[in-house]
Amino acid sequence: MIEELRERFTNPHDEWFDWGRTGGYLKECRRRVSTYLDDVRAQTEGVKPMPEGRSDEYGAGIINAMETNEPFAFNGNVPNRGLITNLPQDSCVEVPCLVNGMGVQPTVVGALPPQLAALNRTNINVQELATFGGVHGDREAVVHAALLDPLTAAVCTLDEIRRMTADLFEAEEAWLPQFRP
Repeated sequence: MIEELRERFTNPHDEWFDWGRTGGYLKECRRRVSTYLDDVRAQTEGVKPMPEGRSDEYGAGIINAMETNEPFAFNGNVPNRGLITNLPQDSCVEVPCLVNGMGVQPTVVGALPPQLAALNRTNINVQELATFGGVHGDREAVVHAALLDPLTAAVCTLDEIRRMTADLFEAEEAWLPQFRP
């Protein structure tokens, strides 16, 4: 199916996630770790040249715009305060933003097409439930969030999701004091 749909991915920058294949992001993370380790080895064996120019990250551009009042446009993740009208208020949304000496000014997008808003709401529901669980130390809310996640539910059974969540709690226990008995 991916091969049939691959023609829809026309941006050469989509290669990083393997044009939508399951595991594409994992492959990209492994590639980055490998590159990092190669860089570390190169640094210990010789001098590595400094990168030229800015990275693709927005941080430097945002800071420069705020300090110099030179406008910078980017797509930013901001609280939904009437920006996308058919998504929950205060959920995190990504919208076009302009930043200058006055700070970040997000753009009002209005309503998304209904099918896109519905798809976004399925993810927002999971995020809200996971956040509730984290804030209140409610393990079961976090388990329920994982159970509701569309991708997780598509590839794991209910028992596998519960075991996976328990394993994650155990592995990250040192950083999750709110879940300790």
